[in-house]
Amino acid sequence: MRARAADAAAYGTRWRQTAPLLLLAFLMMAAALTLLRQNVLAAVVTYQGSTAKFSSGRVTGQDVGFGMAQVNVAGAGTKTVLAAGFATGTLDGLCVSQVQTLPVIGDVVIKLTSGDGNSSTREIEATNVQLDITQLRGSGTGINLDGRVQIGMASQDITTLAGVDNPLSAPTGTGWWGIDATAGDIFSAKGYLYDAEIGGPMTLPGLRISVTPKSAGGTECWSTPGDATPLPH
Repeated sequence: MRARAADAAAYGTRWRQTAPLLLLAFLMMAAALTLLRQNVLAAVVTYQGSTAKFSSGRVTGQDVGFGMAQVNVAGAGTKTVLAAGFATGTLDGLCVSQVQTLPVIGDVVIKLTSGDGNSSTREIEATNVQLDITQLRGSGTGINLDGRVQIGMASQDITTLAGVDNPLSAPTGTGWWGIDATAGDIFSAKGYLYDAEIGGPMTLPGLRISVTPKSAGGTECWSTPGDATPLPH
């Protein structure tokens, strides 16, 4: 599992991984075989020893928080990240990908995608979500925050879950700032993340997991930050 400088027991099960996204792919595949008929995967946990790419056509959240935090990455020391969390949310498509180098095979692209291919719907639903991000970008309409928006508050004081202190597990003290909002939208979202934790149920319609050698045409979720087509395919 990821190791945080400060840790709150606000989220669901956490697992240790040594081959991050590769092992995740097979764990998710096993879970999908069991739960795909119900179209619900609960307590999904993703850990990245290095960053993975992600994208979504639109992310909409309620009780949203963005705050500076730290994660301890195996073999890489402590990294400062942007922790993004929301109590409930919906997504228009989701893609997570990472390149791994395997013996004999070489570089492979491990990719998880979900969605219905309809840009007018937000078919993926999730609760109690936290993402540890190194870069986040929204294009087109960009990033919109609504309701009561507080900018510059301490990360430890952000409230995404009712009754939970420091839900983003942010360091205490000065120098760690954040943004708290009633609701938020990120359009054509893409970026890099270390991990994602979903403490509650998550629906993943059309879930697909692929492991494709780059030499055989394996592609990631997006090629450059300016890519105008971040939707999963």
